[in-house]
Amino acid sequence: MNLGVLNRMNSNQKEDKIYQDKMYVDWSSFSFFNQSNIENRSVLTSLPLSPDALKQIVTLVVQPIATNIGITHPSPLSAKLNTDREVAWCMEVIGYGLSLPLNIATTEHDPIRDCVHVYCEWLSALLPQPRSAVPLPLLKLPNHYSRKIICQLFQIFIPRPGEAPDLINRQAVLCHRVLRTIQSVVTNSSIIDQDTWDSLLLLLMTINDVLLAPPTVPNDIGDQLCDRVLSVLFEIWLHACAKSFPSPRMWKTLTELAQSWRHRTSLITQWNRINLALTSRLLTELYGPQFLKPADDEQILVPVELSGKVLTQAWYRLLHCIGNPVQLARPSIISQTHKFLQYTIISSQLSDPSQHPCLFSLPNIFVEAMKGIAGLVDAFLGLRSSVFPHERTERRTHIGSIGRTSFPVDNAGSTSILHRARCNSLLHLFGSWLFEATLIDCETQFNLKTSTAETSSSSLHLTDRSRASSVSVTSESSLQSNRPRSATVVELPPDTANVGATLDGYESGRAEALGALCRIFCSKSTDEDILPQYLARFYVVLNNGLKIKDEKFISEAMASILLHSADLFRVNLDGVFTLIPSVIDSLEVILLSKDLKIKPSVNRVELRRASIHVLVSILAAPLHFHSLPIKELAGGIGERNTLPTIFSNVRPRLTQLLLSALQVESDPLNTHILLGGLASLIHDLAAFEQSEHNAVSLAPHNYPSTPMQTDSASNVMSSTSDTHSCHSTSSNSYPSVSEITLDSHLENDASYSERISYSGPLLTFPLGSFHGLVNATFHLVSCKLLAVWKADLNTSLAALELLGFLAEVLAKLRVSDQRESRRIVRVLCEYISVQCSRPPPAHSKDLHSTIVAAYTCCASWLFAHPFLATDSECLHLILQVIELGISGSKSQTGKNGESIQAKHEKLLKPVSLRVRDAAEFLLTSLIEQVGNFPSLTGPGSPSCILNEEDLFNKSNLMKSNSNKPHLSAAQHFRYFAASEGTIILGVLEQPSNKILDSDPMVTILIRNQFGRQVWASQIRHLPRHKCGVYSYTVNPGRPLPMNDVGSLLSFDPQYFPDSVDRVRPCLADKTLPSLETPLMIDDRIAAELDKLGRLVDSASTLTVSEIQEDIEIKSECQSPLLCNEFQTARLFLSHLGFLSVDGLQENSLRGNSLVGLDSTSSHFFEDLDSLDRLGSRSHDTVYVFYVRSGQKDSYEILSNMSLASSLNPHFLEFLQALGWPQDSLTTAQAKPMSKESMDLNSKANAYQMTSQCLYWADGVSEILFVVPALSCTSPSFISSPFHEPSSLNDSPQNQLGKEPKNINFSKRLTKDSAYISEVRMLVVWCESYEDHTTIPIGDLLETILSCRDNGGQQKADIVSDCFVIFIHAQQSGLYRIHLQGPNSKVNLATPLVDGIVVSRRALGSLVRQTAVNMGKRRRLDHDSYQLPHIRRKLKVSEIASKYRSDMDVPSFYSNLFCNPEVGS
Repeated sequence: MNLGVLNRMNSNQKEDKIYQDKMYVDWSSFSFFNQSNIENRSVLTSLPLSPDALKQIVTLVVQPIATNIGITHPSPLSAKLNTDREVAWCMEVIGYGLSLPLNIATTEHDPIRDCVHVYCEWLSALLPQPRSAVPLPLLKLPNHYSRKIICQLFQIFIPRPGEAPDLINRQAVLCHRVLRTIQSVVTNSSIIDQDTWDSLLLLLMTINDVLLAPPTVPNDIGDQLCDRVLSVLFEIWLHACAKSFPSPRMWKTLTELAQSWRHRTSLITQWNRINLALTSRLLTELYGPQFLKPADDEQILVPVELSGKVLTQAWYRLLHCIGNPVQLARPSIISQTHKFLQYTIISSQLSDPSQHPCLFSLPNIFVEAMKGIAGLVDAFLGLRSSVFPHERTERRTHIGSIGRTSFPVDNAGSTSILHRARCNSLLHLFGSWLFEATLIDCETQFNLKTSTAETSSSSLHLTDRSRASSVSVTSESSLQSNRPRSATVVELPPDTANVGATLDGYESGRAEALGALCRIFCSKSTDEDILPQYLARFYVVLNNGLKIKDEKFISEAMASILLHSADLFRVNLDGVFTLIPSVIDSLEVILLSKDLKIKPSVNRVELRRASIHVLVSILAAPLHFHSLPIKELAGGIGERNTLPTIFSNVRPRLTQLLLSALQVESDPLNTHILLGGLASLIHDLAAFEQSEHNAVSLAPHNYPSTPMQTDSASNVMSSTSDTHSCHSTSSNSYPSVSEITLDSHLENDASYSERISYSGPLLTFPLGSFHGLVNATFHLVSCKLLAVWKADLNTSLAALELLGFLAEVLAKLRVSDQRESRRIVRVLCEYISVQCSRPPPAHSKDLHSTIVAAYTCCASWLFAHPFLATDSECLHLILQVIELGISGSKSQTGKNGESIQAKHEKLLKPVSLRVRDAAEFLLTSLIEQVGNFPSLTGPGSPSCILNEEDLFNKSNLMKSNSNKPHLSAAQHFRYFAASEGTIILGVLEQPSNKILDSDPMVTILIRNQFGRQVWASQIRHLPRHKCGVYSYTVNPGRPLPMNDVGSLLSFDPQYFPDSVDRVRPCLADKTLPSLETPLMIDDRIAAELDKLGRLVDSASTLTVSEIQEDIEIKSECQSPLLCNEFQTARLFLSHLGFLSVDGLQENSLRGNSLVGLDSTSSHFFEDLDSLDRLGSRSHDTVYVFYVRSGQKDSYEILSNMSLASSLNPHFLEFLQALGWPQDSLTTAQAKPMSKESMDLNSKANAYQMTSQCLYWADGVSEILFVVPALSCTSPSFISSPFHEPSSLNDSPQNQLGKEPKNINFSKRLTKDSAYISEVRMLVVWCESYEDHTTIPIGDLLETILSCRDNGGQQKADIVSDCFVIFIHAQQSGLYRIHLQGPNSKVNLATPLVDGIVVSRRALGSLVRQTAVNMGKRRRLDHDSYQLPHIRRKLKVSEIASKYRSDMDVPSFYSNLFCNPEVGS
């Protein structure tokens, strides 16, 4: 007997009740009744009879009564109890029978069974239709007798000592029968009074206390009935709350007893179950049935009558009925019960109750309790998380999935419900438990107390809610001031430290608590504030949870924090950036370690994805805050860094972390996010250095400089030679990441170098500079693209988008490294070759999509860097892959011994038609556009903007024919189809003109699949630089006479020389017959001979005098008249080889043959106009909206743009960064927008929608941003310090994409490209981030598209096929991005990824590029999509076939000599 335990039984009771709820402090609990209670003792126990005799009495009395059970009509042999005395006497016997011991013999078990059946039958007296066996007195006083029955039924639950397992099972069967009967009676009865309810509840509590309070013994009656008796207790308690709310004494009794059962796992399981069911019902009443749909079991569990304030009281009281659940991690408190102390006293093996073996399950019980609390937190946040054992599933981690996640997106971050409990309210409810649980087995420097909230309730209403840039916690006083109730941060009592290794078992529960806290704080809405005290405590526990104990092992606490903190840096938490050092340390351990050890319960891929989301949410912070210091959280007692950390110090660490994570990442989705983050970081760095005028300096401060501070900036215009001399350690060069000190506390940390030592070639680049980062990116992405990523569609597309985006960034900065640029082109060409050479089984739609994307990326590099087309090596590689794409093979393979295959010897077998079309586009771009783009007319017009009307107005025909009736300009053109019907030639002839002093000229208007071009050719005798000022249109006059005229020699003309007569004739001379030779003359020849004879006769009649007279009349020589009809069209077409008799005789569309087109048709010029409206580049339309906080109506949203001065200035600046402002478009001009078509809630009868347009284009694509507004006022764009307006003086080399303002917008943007987009995309600026779930996207699109036919699409189809980019401005000045789109095999495009946080300077360009890439990906995903130049090609062929003029060769040539005006 351990007498030392007696000293603890009544001492230090205050410590035993540290967390005792004070709700019932003024009430006393009920005394527990048991088998020794005098009231429950039977009169048979007073008789001096043996147990066998007493058992025989029970058998003789109960057997006749039991015969009536289950029958409709009583048997004659059955007992008839008609008086109260008879019933009372029988109940004395039955009560004793319930306490009989169980024996193996079946016959001895029957009396106990009959007693149970009789009482279960008699309890039906409380039902609306009692059973027939119920005695009459029970029917008259059902509640009175039911209370006695309930008290006696307790005997059946008393454990029988020393019983075999079979007997325990028999007792369990009887107990289940009793519990089922009680449940049925409680559920269906309507006459139970308050005393009966109290008896029922006391019975159930006593049963549970008897079975569950003692230490757990495996397979005993308590172990078998544990779940059942607890579930019945809680369910009947709920019915009691609905029908007769228990008294405070009853609640206090339940609380005291439940705290003595906490060593049972079933208690926590049932507690979780009942709490979640009540919470679901409570949330349904508070926020409506759509907030969180309860499960079927939850609806059945909670009575329908339980509602209103009663429901709230029941929920809150049951939530606290087990006391503080964190005590489950403290065996010393759990074991401080009378049962445990009694067991320890009588046990010789235990010296301390906390060492009982059953307490070894406390870690699992603690985990279940924390899961239950976390489930309640999720329910209040609107997240479904079941804690029922048969429904329990792994909680969804909100870290985003971009694959047609979702948007499919995979949301990066938890889904917020607009109408839900505030974070402060949740922390008031669960904060004390969660904060305390997170500090289990943690050592902090704070002297935190374990007492519950002792501050007054008035501290809840804090007046100091000002937001600070960061929260610094350095002393206890900062935590104690204004501490609200339940918000006290606690630490374990001193005895916890003695547990040692046992504490590791509570890590899982601690992780659950940390995850719940992270979800609470990450669910913060835009318009709510969290108390600074809670924020400070949260940062403390996160800082402790992120501590690295073993760099090869990730603790569950750290994993839980990162899994549920994707939105930590996205929700405007005050002072959250104080966690950046700790977060970066944790990210380095997770993302840089290859052989990372982790618990099996944690998904490694999901953990890395969550870490990557955290990483991309802080990438923009260092450049945004730059020289600001990061206020640190105290790391421990006496520990404090001598130098503060500034934001610029962490940028190289983040860069290295990003690149190294990208190098080791194997999951495609994670790689996609990393590539998007890398692109955003590079663009932000480029914009930052450009805005700093190529030299960034840190803000002055009083701290000495560190190596990282001197490396925080770079000169973007530095020579590329510096980039490749980065191994030098001189002070003028940037050291590599492996050569510099990343932070003061890592200066001598060898483990960090080990973690990044595998990154290989990346360490040779100075990542502190823009050049170093770009070169490292080129090196890594090119290697991974060829080696690993080529097999995955989404990863390949993301990598190609990154390379294409970098081409644009480098072109704008004018700092391209020619060697690296050539290397990228070589990699792209090699990638195309490798993909095309894959075996036939590997060829698929996805593979061909990557090849098409590679051709597009190559074209982007050529447009951005035209010098690549002049490099012989690059040009050779590009032409080879073009040949490969068009023909399917290369003529020059580069292998020794293989002959070059000529073009005419090759069979055209392209990999696919899409690949062939992409190669043709690259070839045409290389020949026609590269080096000439953008043209003088701007990037919006890759083709000539002149049409027939413009050319005619500028010609001399317009001036010379000004007095003639007006003719259409197009009627002066001749139209031909050439080159197999792929080219339409419009020819305008301009003869020479004396008045205008012009030479004959021909103008050719060429329309083909790649656009429209104009060429003019003039007939001249000499080149322009040699012709001087002499005019050939002036008559030179008569030549001067010559006086030295020689003698005139007279001779007889001879047709043949004299020697002809001496030549001997031969047979060949006789082949030509003489005139005298008789011939076969037909009528035609006879008529011609007759005509010839008459001509000879008429000439012979002229006399010599007449001839002489005619000569004397014209005595002066005059020059002939100038020729004005040169047939310049015929000459020009002949020179081009289009006119040949053989080709024209075919009269077909093959070879170089020329076919005339009938331009007299009225629809001919309409078809030409529709052809001109088909652009040669892909085009997209993006609608931009501004949504104020809480707006849900489309009319209100569209009306926001009516007054630009009321909008966020940063939004107007963002618009300016999207493109070049153009003329406003008014939809009312096309189609009036009626009230019904717009469905604007009857706010007006008609509206006029004006749209401000912003246009942007490059050599490959063009995009139009439309800002619609229901007003005549268009937004005015303000100037931006980051985005300077375009200037006409900027050359194409200095400013890619600038265009003159005097170009007619209607000539460049077609109707299709202006209002009909191939891919529907929206950009929504949200003042409140939570509004992205309620924005009426379908109504907005329906309103906009109502001005034209939307193809019969329903609203649901429009919304499901729409891409949306949501932008939310954070209080820090950064911008949170959320992407939403249709489910598709192709993920969302980069550089923006879902959940990324970007800076103000890079926002516009990143959004624009993402929209462009979204359109490209969407088109790649459509099998039926045709490239723009293919659509033009088909249109040209259609026009050539439709208007072909069937003429023979003479008619064709004669038509060339005719004036087109006459022909018309």
